Amino acid sequence: MNFRTQDRNRLLLIVLVILLSTGTAAAEKDRPTVALVLGGGAARGFSHIGLIRALEENGVPIDMIVGTSIGSIVAGLYSGGLSVDNMEQVALHMNASKLFDIPFPPTGGVIDNRGIQEFLDELLGGRTFDELAIPFRAVAVDLGTGEDVAFGEGLVSKAIQASMSIPGVFPAVEIDGKYYVDGGLKNQVPADVAAAMGADVIIAVSLEKDMQAADYRRLIDNLKLSLSALMGGYTEMHTAMADVVIVPKVGLDSSWEFQKVEYFIEQGYEAGLEYMEQIKAAILEQDPDFEFVPYRQAGYSKIELDEMVQRGEHRAESLPKRLTLRPELSFDDIYGFAKVGIKAAHGPLAWFNVGYRYGFNALNGGHEVFVGWGKENLGSIDIYLRKSREREALTFGVTVDGPEIDKLLLEADYVSQGEKMWQVSASNRHLWTSPKVAAGLSLRLSGLRPDETDVPLGERILVGAAPQVEVYPWGEEQIPLGVILVRPYVIGRITVESPVTKLDLRPSLHLGIGSELNFFGLYPTEFSLGVELSGSKGTKFSIGFTGMEF
Repeated sequence: MNFRTQDRNRLLLIVLVILLSTGTAAAEKDRPTVALVLGGGAARGFSHIGLIRALEENGVPIDMIVGTSIGSIVAGLYSGGLSVDNMEQVALHMNASKLFDIPFPPTGGVIDNRGIQEFLDELLGGRTFDELAIPFRAVAVDLGTGEDVAFGEGLVSKAIQASMSIPGVFPAVEIDGKYYVDGGLKNQVPADVAAAMGADVIIAVSLEKDMQAADYRRLIDNLKLSLSALMGGYTEMHTAMADVVIVPKVGLDSSWEFQKVEYFIEQGYEAGLEYMEQIKAAILEQDPDFEFVPYRQAGYSKIELDEMVQRGEHRAESLPKRLTLRPELSFDDIYGFAKVGIKAAHGPLAWFNVGYRYGFNALNGGHEVFVGWGKENLGSIDIYLRKSREREALTFGVTVDGPEIDKLLLEADYVSQGEKMWQVSASNRHLWTSPKVAAGLSLRLSGLRPDETDVPLGERILVGAAPQVEVYPWGEEQIPLGVILVRPYVIGRITVESPVTKLDLRPSLHLGIGSELNFFGLYPTEFSLGVELSGSKGTKFSIGFTGMEF
C-alpha cells in the first residue's frame, strides 16, 4: 500500500466518523428535551417525591429540572444524584430540631434556617450548579428589586436556602450582596424558566389548595383565599408555558403538616399516574417514535445516606448560634405544678442555659433560678434554687433526664425540702396506639423525707404505677391554627402508690383535656389542663407542659 492509498483511507475514515457523529447528534436532537417544574407548597411539596417515582416507573425522562421553595429542595437533591428512595428516607427521618433554630428575639425571621443549608450542602457534596448531573434552576425573589431570579450558578445549597426562605418565617438569604426570599412570592410554578432553558416538553406541578371547601366566615380561610388570589395570577401566567400541569389532590392539607410525609408522597405518585397519559401524549407529539423505558436513578445505599445525614446534622448543630432568650415552660414531676419563665441559651453558653421561672404552688413552688445543660442524644440536667412563699429556707433541686429510647423516658429528681426527697421514674405514654386511642404506663419509686412525715422508716419508699389512656376525638388529624397544628385529646389516668414494705394503696384519679401542639410543623410540645382527685389530698387542678424546647 503506497502513501497515497493510506492517505485516502484515512480521509474516508474521517468522513465516516463525521457522518456517524452527525447522525448521532441528529438523533439526540430529535429526542425532545423534557423539563420537570416543581412548585412550592411547604410540606405538601413531599408529593414531588412520589411524582418522580411515577415518572421513572413509566419511562418519562427528566432532562432538566426547576424548583421553587420546597420544590427546589426536591429538584436540587434529585439533580444532585439522590434517588427517590433516598429522598423519601431523608423526609421520613429528618430531625428538624437539629436543622432549625428559633432565636428570641427573632432577627429577620422567626426561624433561623442556616442549618438546613449546611445539611443540604452535605447531601449534595458541596456541588455547584455546573457539577450537577441534571441541569437545575432554583427560583427566588430579589428583595431589592422584587423580581424573581432563577439561580443557575454558584453553590446549589445556598440557592435552595434562598428559594425556600418564606418571608417572616425565615430570614432573607444574602448572596453576593443581595438578599433573596422564597420564589413562590412571584413564581410559584416557574414553567417559564424551563422554557427559557430550551425545554421541548414542560411538566409542571402546582401544589395549590382546593379552596372550594373554605369557610368565608373564618378569618384564616379568608386570609388563605386572599393570598391564593394574589399568587394565582403569577401562577396562571407562568404555567401557561407548560404542556402538562399536574395538581396533586392535597385539598386543604396544611403546609405545616410535615408529619404526613408518606401521605403526601402517595398523593404525588397517584397524581403522576393520573396525568401519565397526558404526559406521554405531549412527548409523543414531539417524537412519535419515542420509547418509554422505565429506569431508576441509582442514588446512595442506605448506609451511605445515613452517614451523609449524620454528617449534615452535625454540621448544622455545629453552627455558632447567637445568645438568645427563650420562653421556659416546664412541669415539676415530684409535686405536680407548672412552671413558666425565660432562659438564655446558645452563644457563649454553648449547650448550657440559665434563667428564671416561677412555679405555681404556694408550698413547693415559687421563684426559681436555674442552670441547665442538655443534648438530645445524651439527655439533660437541670439544677435550681427556689424560694417558696411558705418556706423560709431556699430549696435546692436537681432533675436528670435520659435520652428518649423507643419512646421510653427515664427521669430522676432530688429536692432538698418537702415531703418527697427523691423520685425516679420510667414512662411510656404510647405503649399501645391506634388512630384515636393511646395507652401508656408510668412506673416510679419515691423517697419520703424523715423530718417532714411521721411515716415509719420502712414505709418511706413508695412504689407507684400510673396507667393512662388518651382519646383523640379527631384521630390523627392535626387541625391547623395559623402556624400551629393542634391535635386535641381527653386524658384519664389512675395513679396508685404504696409503701414497699406493706400494701397500703393510695389511689388518685386524674381527668383532663390537652392537645399536642406543633409549631410550624417542626417543633412538638403539649399543653394540658386537668383535675386530680385524691383520697388523702383532696382535689387539685393542674396545668401541664411537656416536650417544649425552643
